[in-house]
Amino acid sequence: MEDGKAMNRKKLFMIGGLVVLLGGIVVANLAVNRKKGIKVETQKVVERELRAIVSASGKIRAKTSVDISASTTGKVVKLAVDEGDTVRKGQFLLQIDPTPAQAAVQQLKASIAAARANLKLAEANLEQAKIEYERQKALFEKNLTSQDLLQKARTQYNVQRLQVEATRQEIERLRAMLNNAEHELAKVNVHADVGGIVIKRNIEEGENVFVGAFNNPATVLLTIADLSVIEAEVEVDETDIVDVRVGQKAEIKVDAYPDTSFQGVVTKVGHSPIVSAAGIAQQQATSFQVIIQLTDQIPNVRPGLSCKAEITTGYREKAVAVPIQALTVRRPSDLQPLTDSNAQKAANDTVKTRARSREREIQGAFVVTDGKVKFHEVKTGIAGERYFEVLSGLQPGDEVVTGPFSALRRLRNGDAVVVENRKKNDK
Repeated sequence: MEDGKAMNRKKLFMIGGLVVLLGGIVVANLAVNRKKGIKVETQKVVERELRAIVSASGKIRAKTSVDISASTTGKVVKLAVDEGDTVRKGQFLLQIDPTPAQAAVQQLKASIAAARANLKLAEANLEQAKIEYERQKALFEKNLTSQDLLQKARTQYNVQRLQVEATRQEIERLRAMLNNAEHELAKVNVHADVGGIVIKRNIEEGENVFVGAFNNPATVLLTIADLSVIEAEVEVDETDIVDVRVGQKAEIKVDAYPDTSFQGVVTKVGHSPIVSAAGIAQQQATSFQVIIQLTDQIPNVRPGLSCKAEITTGYREKAVAVPIQALTVRRPSDLQPLTDSNAQKAANDTVKTRARSREREIQGAFVVTDGKVKFHEVKTGIAGERYFEVLSGLQPGDEVVTGPFSALRRLRNGDAVVVENRKKNDK
């Protein structure tokens, strides 16, 4: 049994030695390749025009759009407009059956006329009561009438005076009711609140309309849009919204005009996420509303047209620019020159491996100088389509390694390289 255990330990030692030997061979080959030079592609750091773009999709809409709803219930007896018609502010649009409202107005006018007649009768009675009271008062002073008759005349005078006042108040009440009835009568004639184009008509002559509640879309009769000022309402992803500001320029492409671009300016940036129709924030992706007012005219524009917007969130006329593919992230220990002695030690040193995992990663690029590379930490600014703005770490004229990725990820400081650039368009 002990001989078997000894044999197993011997096999394990042999396997471990073989692994170490193979590792040493691999490391030695890497070191030899590094001395010969790693084949890389490079590109010069130069000054370029850079634009940082945020892309978003949405719909075209009119800046001013008004939904016309009924303010009174009834049947539509006149309809003066159709979809596509141009209307001016205050123009007559439709009429709802005025019969009930007209009857209420006539009834109140008759009540006011009757109240005025009653007022004249009350004023005549008041005048008569006043004369009788003054006559009884004069007789009483001459001891020609009794105290009871004088008191009765005074009471009758006061009653008639209050009757006149009550009749006057009744007339005022009826006038207020008449004003309200005339207001209701005016509601049967619907006029345009704004000038523009009728972009939607949901009613036909002869149909009944109802007073809407809580902006119920079913009660909207007409929609009028002022198409003189057009906006693009787009949804911007949460990762890009922090860079969008009011006043930034944008380029709008409408699906109906695929070969034409229209210019615009950001006028509003949402501060809360777009919610669904049920009032719940979107779960799959969080987006924010951005409004772009177009400065160019769109021919035959229609609200609701699909569009795409490219918002310029940053612009540099002459920026020191580094290719995006040249930037890489490394730990300091990964940048130390790899020699035959420290390569084997690094492969077997598990303590150092743990310490390496706690190192801060650095963003930068490898610069080629005299056939060797050195890592430069780079601080970047705005990001263009293919280049990053360099704020520090690189200078115009620096030759940086851009690929291939398999070589870029294993480069270390001091590695020899062989530049093999393919011809390509760097515009």
